[in-house]
Amino acid sequence: MSAQLQLFLNDIEVKVTTGQFPDGAVYARFAQPETTGAWQMRIRASAMRSMDDFMLLAQLTQAVRHQFLIIESLLELSYLPYARQDRHMTSGDSFSLKVFGQLLNTLAFDRVTVLDPHSEVAAAVIDNMHIITQQQCMQHSSRLANLLTQQQLLLMAPDAGALKKIHAVAAHFGIAQYGILTKHRDVFNGELTGFELLAGDVQGKDVLIVDDLCDGGGTFIGSAKVLRQAGARTVSLYVTHGVFSKGTAALLSQGIDNIYTTTSYAAAELAQQRVELIDIARIYAH
Repeated sequence: MSAQLQLFLNDIEVKVTTGQFPDGAVYARFAQPETTGAWQMRIRASAMRSMDDFMLLAQLTQAVRHQFLIIESLLELSYLPYARQDRHMTSGDSFSLKVFGQLLNTLAFDRVTVLDPHSEVAAAVIDNMHIITQQQCMQHSSRLANLLTQQQLLLMAPDAGALKKIHAVAAHFGIAQYGILTKHRDVFNGELTGFELLAGDVQGKDVLIVDDLCDGGGTFIGSAKVLRQAGARTVSLYVTHGVFSKGTAALLSQGIDNIYTTTSYAAAELAQQRVELIDIARIYAH
């Protein structure tokens, strides 16, 4: 159980309590608000990663609708779980994003606002989905936005799959050119090989790798090694969703100078001198 849930009724935050019974079943309840009526329910859910987390969201949604005649139901789902499994990749595996989307759709939200989903497939399987783009998230780091606007960082796509997104980021900040890396990932065991710089002169430049998610960090450690061998002065990393399943120390000690990420998944205590966390509350406020 890891999800953090915030509930707003008619834009007034109401306390939410979650827990777990001895048999393992989870529960969610909300404190009685001062108002006797509410027409709008807005739930902000971050760090969702398990079906227990989905149950907490579903229970809170049902509890509110049981007490109030809700006309508008809004979900701010900052991190979209299962987004990386957006198709059948190997024989015998599942299209997990579609399975999760079907479950989420049963909650019948009028709008589901997601930060930078892994692929466009998400919008096809989740009803009433609205996307806050990668560049919109990045804009809420004043330091990062200033560096990009002043063209002090060379944008770098970690692979061909990130080209469409990084093109949009470059256009947003008025950047004419960006670099491209490539790698090979074994879909059966996840092993990464074949890191290579395909485009971009990085000699003596400060480079920013941009992607939607960092899990173990192998992609970015391998990318940083290639970029430094090609002459990059510094290598920084922006990811919208910082899972950091192996922490940030390995990244910061193996080629990454600075990390920028949002609080869609990463805990606030990860923030330090070289790790900037962009609060999702600021992103959703605009």
